[in-house]
Amino acid sequence: MQEYRCFIWDFDGTLYDTYGRIERAVRKGLDEMGLSHEGVDVQALAKTTLRHACETLAGERAEELLSRYFTHAEEEGPDSMRPFPGCEEALRAVYEAGGVNFLYTHRNKSAVEALQRDGLAELFRDFVTWEAGFPDKPAPDALNWLIDLHRLERRECVMVGDRVIDARAGENAGVASALFDPDGFFQEEDADFRFARLEDIPKALMGGQSQAG
Repeated sequence: MQEYRCFIWDFDGTLYDTYGRIERAVRKGLDEMGLSHEGVDVQALAKTTLRHACETLAGERAEELLSRYFTHAEEEGPDSMRPFPGCEEALRAVYEAGGVNFLYTHRNKSAVEALQRDGLAELFRDFVTWEAGFPDKPAPDALNWLIDLHRLERRECVMVGDRVIDARAGENAGVASALFDPDGFFQEEDADFRFARLEDIPKALMGGQSQAG
């Protein structure tokens, strides 16, 4: 099995559990707009993209819902962003084995601030956030930029996320893809690898054990 040493991590829903924050903000927006959300699985819709969720729930008023979502999500503050179990173990395992961690997120610099707050930022070599201005995933532009800047070998890189657009971004950049999928949401064909636990990712992909999840 190919061994990997360059791990490019998504933030929301991958390293940090922010789905509760996302769902609450979307539902608040829908309430304000007078739109029903009874029986709606917001998390499942957001597993595609947040825009897809808003378009499904609000139709032609999707942009209004997106705007309200961002307002309410920021109201919750940083305490609603907490690392998943196994997050630190996974990042530290890569770092201590001589690998490198990168962050690639659509979130703004608040992602890096959360990592700094929790003492995890030191485990990363570089960060790409919304402020960098790259096209959204699944476009490969940000990944290509990281790979070129740090002179990474594509065969040693893996993009790790929790949505198919993360996996497709990796594929479009010519690197491996892995999905953090604790709820068994995805299918085998959605990514090269799927894992139910974050701490299993470096164990499997750095050559220590077979694939988990």
